[in-house]
Amino acid sequence: MKKVRISNFLLGTLWTGWRLWTVWLICASVSFFILAFRIATYAEFDFVSLAVLPILVITWIGGKKNGLFMAILASTISLVGDIASERQYSVQWIPWVNAFTHLMTYSLVVLLANQVRLQFEREHKRATRDPLTELHNRRAFLEAGTSEVERTKRYAHPLAVIILDLDDFKQLNDTQGHDAGDAALRATAIALRSISRTNDRVARLGGDEFAVLLLEIGYEAAIEVGRKISTAVDTALQGFPPVKGSIGIAWFGEADRSFPAMLKVADELMYEVKKNGKGNVRSQRFPEINKSNFKK
Repeated sequence: MKKVRISNFLLGTLWTGWRLWTVWLICASVSFFILAFRIATYAEFDFVSLAVLPILVITWIGGKKNGLFMAILASTISLVGDIASERQYSVQWIPWVNAFTHLMTYSLVVLLANQVRLQFEREHKRATRDPLTELHNRRAFLEAGTSEVERTKRYAHPLAVIILDLDDFKQLNDTQGHDAGDAALRATAIALRSISRTNDRVARLGGDEFAVLLLEIGYEAAIEVGRKISTAVDTALQGFPPVKGSIGIAWFGEADRSFPAMLKVADELMYEVKKNGKGNVRSQRFPEINKSNFKK
């Protein structure tokens, strides 16, 4: 079973589809249990504060709108419980005041929990995303790659690592300024995202170097992706002469080394391209059966 990352658990990205509905069912059941208990004890025991727990859970994984809906549900349940318990109050409208007080309290909990979640998301984004291109940064890419290599070892799936480095990028910065350089980096990121599949990992490792991790892919298919990346990047960079891309592709039929070692191999292939004229693609398969170089 694939290990669930703590960040995905806390961010709520895990809680979609049937998982979200399951949590909703559990939280609603807790609220109705509180209702049943209040009716059974004639509202002698006040456990309505426990409704804060399902409200917090729903807000965290479903957002403010879902949290407010849960707050309304919990407040309604507390009102029904007070009325159905047939408890004697000094005036008849006290249960309604209590329900309104609960709703205000629950709503405040929702707003505070939602704000904390948004702040958590912002901090997570700063820690894992490159601010210029919105791609994964080196740290996030290494973590994801290490996790995928472990999965590959268990299931014996192939993978490929692609390193892309922009040729003559310094010349662009020197002649047109850093704004043009930043625009070229963003254009490259857009091109990479347009080619990549949803389960691939795309990152800016730093400077003008990018990386793509292709999961569960054959050697020839990895080469084809490399060709598409090269074409897409060069097309995106037509407005930023003389910049083009040099690409190294390391394909692994089995995970016979660590992920940083895989990155290093792809990086070496990319530098071989630079030594032989730049603006090209070089590939190699591991374990090393044969070598394949190809021109665009």
